[in-house]
Amino acid sequence: MTTKALLASALAATVLLPAPGAAPASAEEVPVPGGEVSASAGDDSASAGGGFSPTYRHNTFERPAAGSAYTLAEWEKDGWYASSARGLDERAVIDDSVPAHGGGQSLRVLYPEGKIGPRDSGGLAPFQLTPAREYHLSFWARLDEDFSWGTTSFGGKLGFGLAGGAGCSGGDVCTGENGYSSRVVWRRDGKAELYYYHMDKKGEFGDSEPLRADGEVVHLPRGEWVHIAQRVRVNTVTDGRAHPDGEIEVFYNGEPAALVTGLRLVTDDDLVDKAYLSSFFGGSTEGFAPAHDSYVWYDDLKVSTSRTDICELGGCV
Repeated sequence: MTTKALLASALAATVLLPAPGAAPASAEEVPVPGGEVSASAGDDSASAGGGFSPTYRHNTFERPAAGSAYTLAEWEKDGWYASSARGLDERAVIDDSVPAHGGGQSLRVLYPEGKIGPRDSGGLAPFQLTPAREYHLSFWARLDEDFSWGTTSFGGKLGFGLAGGAGCSGGDVCTGENGYSSRVVWRRDGKAELYYYHMDKKGEFGDSEPLRADGEVVHLPRGEWVHIAQRVRVNTVTDGRAHPDGEIEVFYNGEPAALVTGLRLVTDDDLVDKAYLSSFFGGSTEGFAPAHDSYVWYDDLKVSTSRTDICELGGCV
């Protein structure tokens, strides 16, 4: 058994506690203190796909059979719940044809030629988290060797991000009562940026901050695994007034790559409550579409309130 599979097996023994409002882990659930729910002793939902606690999720993508579609129902078997999803049935597959970051399998997502937006490109699913003021999210990504950045315009969303409340995005005005969102995007030639929606964004769409490593702007490589992590801390609120103390930080291959402070994200009691699969080409025009079918593999997805759970950031000792 591989090291990754052994880790997944060990984590599977922990108790699954889905976030409030999440789909039940089984037909029989037992209340536990603090309003959480715990899977009954006979539940086997905490499988070799990952590990779970009230504020920790891990997905190794090792449980399902290689070649199978990784649908929302399959995500749920591994302890990840979302109210809806797009693209998973058609474009998300468990794959063993390319060496995974760890273990033998990873998640391959298709971005079809000529298509933009989550209805026709990549995938979208707002996975529910137990609300907390701060979360860390971590994943590995590998773009295929011939990945297209676009056709006449260049940009798209990569992998997973963090959000809260209604997840303000898509050109919406962030009022403080309709949430916020934080994702990583690519631009021309793979230039990597933090892309975030907050109350004081400068234009119609989200604000951007380039990722930098060793003083240089990061350009995502093709054909090799890279690690991306982010930390979101929601601002405090007094009597409906947002204090400018929210933060978003991004790490690239284990090193700090972007930091934005002084953010106003909410005026209500929304916290971080979603680990958002939000990955597609676009942009709103067809020029953003890939010139040919393109793929990204994802592996070792983690989200936690504790940095010590993110091995790539010096945790897991």
